[in-house]
Amino acid sequence: MARTAYDVEKPALELGTSAVNDPLIGRRIDHFEIRALLGEGGMGTVYLAHDLSLERPVALKVLRRELIAKQNLVDRLVLEARAQARLQHPNVITIYYIGSYEGAPYFAMEYVRGKTLADHLLARGPLPWADALEYIIQAARALMTAHERGIVHRDIKPSNLILAGELGAPVIGAEVKVADFGLAAPVGQAEDQFMGSPFYAAPEQMMGKPPTHRSDMYGLGISFYELLTGAPPFQADSMRQMLTLHLKAPRPPIPPERAPWRLRQLIIELMDPDPERRPSSYDELVRRLESLRPKPSVAGGVLARGTALVIDLMLLAVLGQAFAGLFALSQPVAHQLGLAAFAVYYIATHRIWGKTLGKRILGLRIQGTTRAVSVLGLLLRFSVEFWGPLIAVAMIGLQIGAATDLETVKNQITDIVGMREIPILDQSTEALLRTVLVPNLMLAIPWLGGFLFAFFDENRQSLHDRAARTRVVYEVRR
Repeated sequence: MARTAYDVEKPALELGTSAVNDPLIGRRIDHFEIRALLGEGGMGTVYLAHDLSLERPVALKVLRRELIAKQNLVDRLVLEARAQARLQHPNVITIYYIGSYEGAPYFAMEYVRGKTLADHLLARGPLPWADALEYIIQAARALMTAHERGIVHRDIKPSNLILAGELGAPVIGAEVKVADFGLAAPVGQAEDQFMGSPFYAAPEQMMGKPPTHRSDMYGLGISFYELLTGAPPFQADSMRQMLTLHLKAPRPPIPPERAPWRLRQLIIELMDPDPERRPSSYDELVRRLESLRPKPSVAGGVLARGTALVIDLMLLAVLGQAFAGLFALSQPVAHQLGLAAFAVYYIATHRIWGKTLGKRILGLRIQGTTRAVSVLGLLLRFSVEFWGPLIAVAMIGLQIGAATDLETVKNQITDIVGMREIPILDQSTEALLRTVLVPNLMLAIPWLGGFLFAFFDENRQSLHDRAARTRVVYEVRR
């Protein structure tokens, strides 16, 4: 029932003809008006209802009428409501009211608009590890509260973890609710027979031993494994075979691309058949889970990017000198070959690492914001980031040198002819500055302004970043 009890995405008619013919739909139970059928299970039926006293939607769980004579099931439903009501936690479905209708016990609980994590797995496949980690952290906090109240859930699985919100909605702010405390029991209380889900139950629970908080941790580990891989680690056709697998089978490894090494090791530890080898407390578990959250990234600052640029330019100088010494080349030719080699290095390192050596040292990387960074985009970035400024600086240097030399020649001529000023020479100098030097300065200033633009841009993008549709970020190292 846990798979459908809280699924409010499906209209009532999609759940079968029973939804149309159900005699309770449209009727009032105490101050609840039943609107639609949400789900049916072996023990109870869950309806969408409206609380007339507080004007809010609720989910109403009613024991099936044919089970009213079985007192143990009546007691189980009441125990579920009371156990869940003791847990006032944002990640636990809240119980509002417990009552009886024509001899059948029922309780009203929080109405969650969303689907179970099992539904998400079915619809979208394995979850990204960072998303799954956030959901498991929330579930662990809820179970920690239950343990503090002396309660063991005993049936932790993806179908009992409800993700509030629409399917495929962003994980940021998404809230998981632990549901279905129908098998909850006081810590250390053993049962005459096994109760739970064999795919997720701890081996000590399957053997009839009193369950503890570490038993719920085992189910949490199996659920985590399934969220990352798409299936629970063990499959069998009988309870005996399943118990053997839980007790003795090696834990199947999680593919490295699905999660970081430390997280994979913690999941294996949660699934250890020996309870003593699982985390000792929920405080320890939550702390370790939170330490595995991905490190935040922020837009790369101008200072960090400028430092990376200096490192890369130093590498360019070293390459030029290496070419000159290795092949006995003249300095101009060595510089040209070094710059060409640096262009190949720039593009190759970005395609392999996503960054140059300077960016790698500082933790910078380039992210494509609207598409993957292509070779053409990298060529554009290189031409603007390196060729453009280098050529501009070289040309401006030559032009300043030419202007200086012309000024020296002019002074020599004026000394020879004994004149203080020669108008034609003054006009020539001004013309040189006006026609050659000034345009290049006008070219260099916008280039510099393009970098300074990153100071004011929300994503710290310079103009050539925007042209190449890239964004530079750096990871915050803790």
